[in-house]
Amino acid sequence: MSILGDDYSPMRQCEQFSLPIINFFSWFLVWRVPTVKILLHMLKSDENWELESKSLSFVFSRLLRSKFSEWVVLFPEVNIWTPNGAALQGQVSNKYFLPKFNHLLYPRFSAFFNIISILNQSKPHAYLNMYDITILYTRNGHGTISNQYKPPTLLDIFASAEPITVIVYVKIRSVSRIPTKRKKLEKYLEHLWIHKEKVISQLKAENDTHIQSRILKDNFSVAP
Repeated sequence: MSILGDDYSPMRQCEQFSLPIINFFSWFLVWRVPTVKILLHMLKSDENWELESKSLSFVFSRLLRSKFSEWVVLFPEVNIWTPNGAALQGQVSNKYFLPKFNHLLYPRFSAFFNIISILNQSKPHAYLNMYDITILYTRNGHGTISNQYKPPTLLDIFASAEPITVIVYVKIRSVSRIPTKRKKLEKYLEHLWIHKEKVISQLKAENDTHIQSRILKDNFSVAP
């Protein structure tokens, strides 16, 4: 997940303090709450959708004119990770000599290119930073190490019989250092995914070590 943020600072002009407005960019639209229009776009488009250049200014015009702190959330993921999806992605990676991921699917470039393009066309703009967010879900119920790092559904989150831990890793990156040329931007996003793969591997290893230590401590405390 990527979040583009302006120079918002909660310590600046406290008398005018307000939280940033959160927008989502997906399926050809910038939106705050899901609408019927979003659903119609989802039905008519594939996952590699991309706005035409002449439409960018129109779609982002409200954000670029806004006097408020407006942040944009973007999901460059191709789809939700599943074992079948990962296996298919592995075949594609072997065929086209792409980086191999165990915890991620290959990133989607089109929407990311769209948003960087409009920012490049609209200088100066208020968007200074990109918050590169990696989220890991883990279920560690019943005092055992769980290898199921499967993302929960909304039903799981609200009605799960076992606790779900959400681990969030955030890396702040400067928008000015993101390439604007298509090929270089694709390579940039690919490198971000390689970094995310390493981060997730490290988070899983640390989490499993923590659970193992907890189990050993619990077993020691109940030993006769």
